[in-house]
Amino acid sequence: MSPLDPRQRDLVKCEDMRIHAERARRFLADRSLDEFLNDQMLQDAVVRCVEVIGEAARRVSEQTRKRAPEIPWKLIIGMRNVLAHEYGTVDLEKVYSVVTDDMPELLIQIGPLISELEQEIGWHDDESR
Repeated sequence: MSPLDPRQRDLVKCEDMRIHAERARRFLADRSLDEFLNDQMLQDAVVRCVEVIGEAARRVSEQTRKRAPEIPWKLIIGMRNVLAHEYGTVDLEKVYSVVTDDMPELLIQIGPLISELEQEIGWHDDESR
């Protein structure tokens, strides 16, 4: 198997970001902060999604990141680093806030970047043909 073209890799990582942002939003759905704080399994699932988003963002090339300066790449990566390396000090209220307040905007911002990358590499969904 040959290594992915850098744009293909960036597309895959941006898709990972989108998928896990949608997943985190779906996990929280309409749950309150108190419900989140009292549900260990939900916390673990949401924190993991945020970690994956940050790891994927870290692996997106600088060239592609510059194409979407409205996405707070450094903040996303920084949050992942805190979650992955300082788990005992994770601010769960901040995690909740990021998912409920900031992720809808991330989903809006990453969509056009994904579409551009898909067009550039000639990717298409076989089901849409």
